[in-house]
Amino acid sequence: MRNKFLKRFLYVCVLSAAFSLFYSKHIIAYEQEINSLSTAMAEKIAAAGKKTIAVVDFTDLQGSVTELGRFLAEEFSVALAGMGKGFEVVDRTHLKSILVEHKLSSTGIIDPQTARKLGQIVGVDALITGTITPFGDSIRISVKVLDTTTAKVVSASTANIAKTKAIEELLASGIESPQSSGQQVTATGYVPSASSPNSKKIGPLAIIMRKIIVSKGYVSVYIEFANQSRDTEFRLAKDVGVGEPTLVDEKGNTFSFVNNLSSLPEYPATLRTAEHFKDYGFTLPPQAANEMTLTFKNQDVKESGYYFAVSLKYKLWNSKDESLSNYSVSFTDIKAQKN
Repeated sequence: MRNKFLKRFLYVCVLSAAFSLFYSKHIIAYEQEINSLSTAMAEKIAAAGKKTIAVVDFTDLQGSVTELGRFLAEEFSVALAGMGKGFEVVDRTHLKSILVEHKLSSTGIIDPQTARKLGQIVGVDALITGTITPFGDSIRISVKVLDTTTAKVVSASTANIAKTKAIEELLASGIESPQSSGQQVTATGYVPSASSPNSKKIGPLAIIMRKIIVSKGYVSVYIEFANQSRDTEFRLAKDVGVGEPTLVDEKGNTFSFVNNLSSLPEYPATLRTAEHFKDYGFTLPPQAANEMTLTFKNQDVKESGYYFAVSLKYKLWNSKDESLSNYSVSFTDIKAQKN
């Protein structure tokens, strides 16, 4: 009886030790990445002569904030405050109250006008912003230090942290999407389709990431757009005023947008009214779906990764009321096929 008890006790001890070792390994690795990035940023901030800084919530590529984004921003804020490099870090609770009071959002903070305004109101010389992108078993963190006077990047760094269960729960929790301004409509979120893990419902469209194929320096991204309206035709086109579609892999390689000549034509920047827009774009009849192929390249990449994140901003013209709306869509952690 005593031997059985001792065996069971030893078994529990071994399991506990193994779990503790596994847990500690991920915690230590995570803290090391945070400290490493913070140290590098602190040196750059001090060298640039910045005396007061603030850390805003980190976002995904689409500009949405999750609990993970808030958590990482808080961790960086604490780490930077303890560096002793001669600058002060604004308390994030105080920063949040100012954002609410002045109706500013931490999303889209890289916009030069917004960065300058927040810098003046809060009285900071630099802002720390960041994006988080899931890739396979890890999370890619990209952090930037912005000068609030010029909105130029003082420093930029990247790191990977392990995608533990706790990290995944934070990533999926408390999504806050960027809000629109003016009369243009922006998607406030998406509802995943039960039929496809790579499907999103944004505005009047269901958008499905079909596949990504890598071949000889080029990457083809196949996306299907389905019009869910029963009586309204839409036309979709890339807005030249908000930048090109983006594509990155888990190794940090960036691929340049090439074209989609047949499906995603670029229209002149001067033609931004509904009257002109209806003659351009990718047509989506009621209750119909069309697939477009976005082409990217990076001939300097010797070996691309296997997991990709793609982001696209676009305009929709509504045939019913002839209105124009702004939307954006992002897909992350998409495993590619290689030819």
